[in-house]
Amino acid sequence: MFRASLILASVLLCASVTGIAPPGHAQSVLKDHDTYQPIDITADRLELKQRESRADFTGNVRVIQGQLTMTAENLTVFYETVDGTSDPEIRRLDVTGGVRLASRTETVEGEWGVYDVDRRLVTIGGNVLMTQNDTTIRGDRLELDLVSGLTKLDSVEDAEEGRVRGRFGIPARTGEKDSTDGPGR
Repeated sequence: MFRASLILASVLLCASVTGIAPPGHAQSVLKDHDTYQPIDITADRLELKQRESRADFTGNVRVIQGQLTMTAENLTVFYETVDGTSDPEIRRLDVTGGVRLASRTETVEGEWGVYDVDRRLVTIGGNVLMTQNDTTIRGDRLELDLVSGLTKLDSVEDAEEGRVRGRFGIPARTGEKDSTDGPGR
C-alpha cells in the first residue's frame, strides 16, 4: 500500500510541476524557463573577488530572472570572463539562509540552494517544502530541471522518518455533493 501511495504521490507531483495537472490546477511557469534572460540581483552588501571570479552578496538577497524569484540571506555568484568580452558570464549561484524560490504557481523553501545556470538546474536542500495550491511536499533535497520541468525530491536516509512526505489537495468536481457528506451519503 505504501509503495502505491508513493508512486501516486510522485506522479501527482511531477504532473503538477510539469504542467500535466488536472484541469483547474495551475501549471508550473518554471517548465521551459528561459535561462538566457538577464539575472537581476539586489542585496545589502556586495564583495567582489575578481581573482576568484566570484561575487558575494549578503543581507536581504533577491535574485530575479523572468518568472523566477529567489531570496536568501547570502549569495555567492561564480562567473567567468570570456576572452574578448567585457561582461562576465554567470555560471552558478549558491544561496544560503532562509532560501525561497518562487514563481506565480509554486514556492520552494529550504536552507541552501544552487542554481547551475549552465545545466539549467536548481537544487534546494535542507528541510525542503514545496507548495503549489493545496499541495505540499516535504523532503531534504529537491532538484528542478528548468527545461523539462522534471522535479525530484529526496529524503534524508539517516533521518528518523527518512521519507518524502506529501499532502495533495483534491479539487471539487462540479455537480457533485460536498466531500464533507462522506462516502455513500
